[in-house]
Amino acid sequence: MHPRPSQFPASESHRLVNEDRRRRQPVELIVQRIGPREGEVIADLGAGIGYLSIPLADEGAKVIALDFQQEMLDGLRERDNGLERIVLVRTKLPEVPLPDSSLDRVVMVNVFHEVEDKARLVSEISRVLRPEGRVSLVDWQARETERGPPPHERVPMDQAPSYFPGFVLEREYDDPNYYHLELRRR
Repeated sequence: MHPRPSQFPASESHRLVNEDRRRRQPVELIVQRIGPREGEVIADLGAGIGYLSIPLADEGAKVIALDFQQEMLDGLRERDNGLERIVLVRTKLPEVPLPDSSLDRVVMVNVFHEVEDKARLVSEISRVLRPEGRVSLVDWQARETERGPPPHERVPMDQAPSYFPGFVLEREYDDPNYYHLELRRR
């Protein structure tokens, strides 16, 4: 039995948007792969200080940013220049306190490995997604990398889709430090 997965501390939030991360995990590439549509309703689970939320909102998506740490949500609002265009929700995953069938897409970047009850999280995601809703899952490769959580906490790319019964894997991207899966609800 592994200890509880570690969570990224708010005290290190500056590392979520620094040049090192932009080099290793370019947000522009992630957004391009997601291909958000104007008006698409997207929940960013474990949004942190908005590394992905802000660019998705810039593309015209309606973004709901969820995070457990209020300091992260405050940092997101500050990074977004105090704009009110992103809805902020404080919650501890696997809880997703949103209405049934209210989302077009859920995105998670470097978060899935942190959630202890993955089955419950996927159940919540299924509940809040509309039919044909999508999941964009970006997480650490399950091998030693320059940065990231301990390898034993990571979910291997080839096993990640099995956590999402009722979803079809549409696209996958295998990058050196992370992987990106695009799943669609059946």
